[in-house]
Amino acid sequence: MSILHKIVNHNEISILELLLNGAFAPLHGYLNQDDHRSVLQRNRLANGTLWPLPLALSLTPAEKREAQLSGRIVLVDELERRAIAEVSVDSFYRLPADVAALAQAFDANRTPDTWYASGNVKPLQKILHPAFNSLRFNVPALRQNVQDWNSIIAVQATPTLDSNDLQRACEWLTETETGGGLLVQIGINESAPDFHQQVRELRNQVKCTSARQVKLSLLPCIEGLGENRCLLLQALVSRNYGATGFVVGKHISPEARRWLLKHHDELGLDIIPVRAQRPQAVKQTVRHPLCEAA
Repeated sequence: MSILHKIVNHNEISILELLLNGAFAPLHGYLNQDDHRSVLQRNRLANGTLWPLPLALSLTPAEKREAQLSGRIVLVDELERRAIAEVSVDSFYRLPADVAALAQAFDANRTPDTWYASGNVKPLQKILHPAFNSLRFNVPALRQNVQDWNSIIAVQATPTLDSNDLQRACEWLTETETGGGLLVQIGINESAPDFHQQVRELRNQVKCTSARQVKLSLLPCIEGLGENRCLLLQALVSRNYGATGFVVGKHISPEARRWLLKHHDELGLDIIPVRAQRPQAVKQTVRHPLCEAA
């Protein structure tokens, strides 16, 4: 029986990696129609769970017909042509026109004629990286490593670490006297010519006498999310990795900061803002380890 082998690009692989390593809990696969619609319209799964990323596997009509034959889809790395994961399909669906327009804002190639497949995903081969694999963790492994920490403060490096963010995290640990540590989540383009140098500089920069320990964690980046969704996704991923506090840097817009604070109770995280010393004259690109949003 024919099984669809679908080529996935770099951004899709980044999403897949976070799904497979547990960072996207409670999700175990691609969204069904009800969840997809709900996330696009209100940043929640159909059951009300807070979730901002429309995690959907899009198909052409031809791919949909082929996948129907076996109910399985093998995902293949675009560059290396390696089969990296398999989807056990639960359903195929299309979105209503009004909701499809929202999906198109994330990906211009998604139209009302786009088909989607929902279903759980299992790994077939490890997703490979050129360096620093010791800084790439799945959620169970990292949680096991920090289980004795009383608190874990997540700080973002994109790719440089703002000294004000680091200082605020250390102050928080001192003020609360929890005996916790820092989780520095790093978003760096691994194809950049100075990738290795950036990581080495970060390792040397992170010093915090208040922290019991410091963990550096490299995360893949996702394209196409706006600032609000991106910030919320980063907070949820940080919580999944075990964070109890989340530093919101001064580069985050006031609007996005307020939007995150609206979900404070559901997040279950201490939101730790870093105040800007002066207004920025020019709006800068907002960057996070998980995504980049203009």
